[in-house]
Amino acid sequence: MKAHPDGNTGSELAKNDRPQFHYTLRMLVQFLALTFAFTWAILIPALSGVADDRLIFFFVAAAFGPFLSAVITIWTNKGWTSLRQWLRQVFTLRIPLVLYLAGAFFLPIGIGVLQYVLYSLLGGEPPDFSAARPWYLYLAYLIPTALLTGGNEEPGWRGFALPALHERFHPVLASVILGIIHSAWHLPLMSYYDTTFAWYLFNVVPLTFILNWFYLKSHRSVIPVMLLHAGTNVIGSFLPTPMDVLGGLGTYMFLRGLVYWGIAIVLVFATKGRLGWDSTEANLSV
Repeated sequence: MKAHPDGNTGSELAKNDRPQFHYTLRMLVQFLALTFAFTWAILIPALSGVADDRLIFFFVAAAFGPFLSAVITIWTNKGWTSLRQWLRQVFTLRIPLVLYLAGAFFLPIGIGVLQYVLYSLLGGEPPDFSAARPWYLYLAYLIPTALLTGGNEEPGWRGFALPALHERFHPVLASVILGIIHSAWHLPLMSYYDTTFAWYLFNVVPLTFILNWFYLKSHRSVIPVMLLHAGTNVIGSFLPTPMDVLGGLGTYMFLRGLVYWGIAIVLVFATKGRLGWDSTEANLSV
């Protein structure tokens, strides 16, 4: 890359010259209030009065809560120009192909394999792989999940909430806080998921570390993270791991949570606690 006469490269100048997008405390509070209000206003009535075979339509609408809340918050506080610039940033397409492949295939499949290995080491019986969905259908499940029922949360959580928290907290603490918030956002679904908030928290907090790291490694584009989020949701259907080991303790939440915690701890040590965050970089051009 050609250097500027003062010795800086073009990319360095672009990074240093562009202003910071400041997420005020008011914006963060507004985003969280809107996110919970929008999603819970859909989920709570639906879970108590809608037939199971129709719930998917309400789940799809509710999952857009974080994204829509981020859009409304930026628009009402910063205006249309900043909103358009934010959208261009979080949906950046021009990133290395390997990041798309990692989000869609390498990382979720790796997580599924690690869970199966852990299950086997703990004495689990070989699962019935004939009941698994065929791999040629993987993308047919992954893409809708990324766009409608999981991955579509990411523009809000990673695209808005994470940089807002990074302005105030160390990356490790920001990950813990965001993991707790994300878990609490799912509270109306605990009975539907047949789990408890504690077990859900045990999963989502370490997963937040992984997703945060991957978002920062993906040049702050949420698209690979949407794929990874979706991949973690669907991989169990293609690489099944039974739930019962350790006398019933080793549920799906327990096994997957252990895998997430192991990966999260490695990432924290490997990145010296920064998880790929660089405080000298601007989050967004405005």
